[in-house]
Amino acid sequence: MTHPPIGLYVHVPFCTVKCSYCDFNSYAGIDDLQDAWLDAALAELALWATHVAGREFSTVFIGGGTPSLLSEDSIRRLLREIRERLELAPDAEITLEANPESVQPDRLAAYREHGVNRVSMGVQSLNTAELVFLDRIHGAERAAQAFREVREAGFENVNLDLIYGLPGQSHETWKSTVEQVLHWDGGPDHLSCYALTVEEDTPLAARVASGRVVEADPDFVAELADWTAERLARAGFEQYETSNYARDGLRCRHNLIYWRNQEYLAIGPGAHGYVDGVRYQVVRSPRLYIDRVLSLGAQAGTRALRDALPSPAITDWEQVSAHDHLIDTLTSGLRLIEGVDEGLLGEEYAAVRSVMDWAVEHGLAERNEGRLTLTRRGHAVANEIFVRLLDPALV
Repeated sequence: MTHPPIGLYVHVPFCTVKCSYCDFNSYAGIDDLQDAWLDAALAELALWATHVAGREFSTVFIGGGTPSLLSEDSIRRLLREIRERLELAPDAEITLEANPESVQPDRLAAYREHGVNRVSMGVQSLNTAELVFLDRIHGAERAAQAFREVREAGFENVNLDLIYGLPGQSHETWKSTVEQVLHWDGGPDHLSCYALTVEEDTPLAARVASGRVVEADPDFVAELADWTAERLARAGFEQYETSNYARDGLRCRHNLIYWRNQEYLAIGPGAHGYVDGVRYQVVRSPRLYIDRVLSLGAQAGTRALRDALPSPAITDWEQVSAHDHLIDTLTSGLRLIEGVDEGLLGEEYAAVRSVMDWAVEHGLAERNEGRLTLTRRGHAVANEIFVRLLDPALV
């Protein structure tokens, strides 16, 4: 049986500071676990190697957390083991996430030497008050310097993450951030511009619930999104996903795997993977993750899970049904400007086609040569469509 290419995600749980808006599985103050985390990640990778033998990996994404906190030797060991254990494509995209305060020229040079060819840096804002609100510990000057250091290290594929729609944010402060990064040494190759989402169980959510923080007006956020798309188009960026823009064809190939509902192996605490039609989640606690992997998961109740999947750190999994695969394909694929091919959606599509007919009738989607895409308005209110896909009776 021939399998399509697959991606690899490696989760690094370490951060210098835990930001109030972040719901990712990351922790400050556990740097003493870095060596043990790496030993466990390499052991988990080895356990997976036979399971995915013969599959070519087209992307590797080292995310977190803050992977740029890792030492040169840790990245060297990690990438060496990935190459030895997995069949990596010659032109594989290998991304490492970074934050401005932890970028160091010697580390960057080592990352590049050992195969990292794409850096994704979390800048978020260049406005001091906004950075304080977000609990970011870098300033605008440090962010610009870190970008220069990334370029000087030889990276020709650099993404910057930015956040808009902050409480109290003005059009002027957002515009200033975008204009500044566009003029940094020729500017980035890719921009991820996300509207702030208040995630459950975060400190920011508690502040909103108490009334201490008032969320930005949705109409104003939509105005910022429209301005961003227009400005980046003039700067030569192609918008290929709701929040993502690329120049010179440098789309994020790893994230496209997610949006096209393709499969990816994921290792590390809190990672979510999708292999052989099975979605799974790795235990979130870094300490428990290390214990489970390095002890080969001898805990009661783990053995049955290992019969299906090789990692003893997996805590939950499900075989994805045809219906759920369809819904995942639609909700992910419709975020892409390219949309989805209706002809490839299979028999299950009949059960929810009425929802997409409704979206077309209301100007939220359109059909063109067999492809289903969202309009600009549809992208702005995509959740209205996705809710109805989960419950077509709402149409």
